[in-house]
Amino acid sequence: MLRLAHLSDLHHQIDWRKRSLWSSGWRGAPGRFELHALGRLRRFAGVEQRIARLVDQVLALAPDRVIVTGDLTALGDEQELRVARRLLEPFIAAGLLVVIPGNHDRYTDARASAFEVVFHDLLKSDLPELADERGYPFVKLVGDRHALVGLDSTRVQGWSHYLVGRLGLGQLGRLARVLEHPVLTGRTILLLVHHGPAGPSGDFDWNESGLIDAEALLRTIRHRPVVLLHGHSHHRYWHRARPGRPHLIAGGSSTERRGFWEVHVENHRALEAVAHPLR
Repeated sequence: MLRLAHLSDLHHQIDWRKRSLWSSGWRGAPGRFELHALGRLRRFAGVEQRIARLVDQVLALAPDRVIVTGDLTALGDEQELRVARRLLEPFIAAGLLVVIPGNHDRYTDARASAFEVVFHDLLKSDLPELADERGYPFVKLVGDRHALVGLDSTRVQGWSHYLVGRLGLGQLGRLARVLEHPVLTGRTILLLVHHGPAGPSGDFDWNESGLIDAEALLRTIRHRPVVLLHGHSHHRYWHRARPGRPHLIAGGSSTERRGFWEVHVENHRALEAVAHPLR
């Protein structure tokens, strides 16, 4: 049995009121609009304290791994990323943390690499020959019965894609090769992606899931021993597996909705998930 704590969308933020609108560049414009006009700065005020409480609560459960499915920050500023890492250091020191980027972790990053610079040691793959030049998909073998596979759904093509998610044909092709690799035979695969293929209703939703190539992802993992964990939607939900589609578990925002999943995975069919509120 693999015991996971699934957190997501922490949205640590520096005080962007002290920085000019120009400081975040054109890529940061959607995020700055959310922060200032839509009240995100106010909703995530005091987020560092919430993260500290989450860390203590999760560590008390003694999980085998702690998963954070993206949006660790508000705008992906390198200072934000480094502080987010410091806040999660107890997980790192215990060898528990597995992270992937979300769209908010890319907004101000012109080269789309700051996340990888800050978290480089946590993104190493046990099958590096199957990863692309940016390191995805990465594979982490856990015992002899499970594997964690991390994807990057922030492969944008132009400014409009910063509001949605995309994996791209190249990454999906590499994922197919990962799933066919002999090392993964007999293992349950926990697939980590920021943008999920379905929203709270169970259907594709531009606001709550927003993965442009959701159908291509679902085709790639169909009939595979996969459980999919994702973020992006700030709602926490679990769509049970059905014929042709695996379990889909959305982490929600652990700091705005205040909580996380505890997931016990025997295999891709036998699992249980318990939602914990932030205490």
